[in-house]
Amino acid sequence: MKKGGGGVRQFNVQRAGADFEPLLSWSTDPTISAAALSGPDARDLLVIDEATDTLKIVPQLSAETLLDRVAHSIYGRLADQVTAAWPSATAPTTPATYLLVDLAAMDHATVLATLGALVALMVAQHKDAAVSLARLNGMAGQAQCWLQQLGLSEHQLLLPAGVTVLRQLFHQLLDQDASCDAYVPLGCDTRAGKLAQDVVALTTGHLTALTLPTAWQLLRVAGTERQLHRD
Repeated sequence: MKKGGGGVRQFNVQRAGADFEPLLSWSTDPTISAAALSGPDARDLLVIDEATDTLKIVPQLSAETLLDRVAHSIYGRLADQVTAAWPSATAPTTPATYLLVDLAAMDHATVLATLGALVALMVAQHKDAAVSLARLNGMAGQAQCWLQQLGLSEHQLLLPAGVTVLRQLFHQLLDQDASCDAYVPLGCDTRAGKLAQDVVALTTGHLTALTLPTAWQLLRVAGTERQLHRD
């Protein structure tokens, strides 16, 4: 295949476990391959990255594998804490919420980054389903930075006292003016923002916006979730 310059990535799919055997025409649009990954047959994503002159096979994780992995990890407990901390009776959990937990587990995200992303995503969904990525990124950074400054241990955040802390954080972000949402604190880790933004990219199908390599392993699961949501 002839390669050009400019660092373009091209995408394709193959049968799961094959040795780089593309089934489609190569395309710079990843949504074409993502649609093929959502079918009944298990398939891998193929990527040609011209910037690094590499060929990659990206296996797709199944919903069953992710469910088992999350159920036996700290990430499922973090999701429970955040849900329990939501100020009203019904937390705004959506497929994006569960996908964020999956991505955090796959990315081995820290507790603070995971909590920051979950809190920001739920606040954004409550404020406005079409909240901008800049506001989502800002709120995730604010949440992670605020938790970091508290200095609580992972164990403390998983105790009942952690629910109280997270509820206070929810109130702060829910009550602040929308003009403050996009503010990203200086000197704080930005992983929470990347997690939250990548989940939105996965759930909306804007795949060229993905920033975390592990997110590409969730295309099949995300596509299935989008289809179920439409149905």
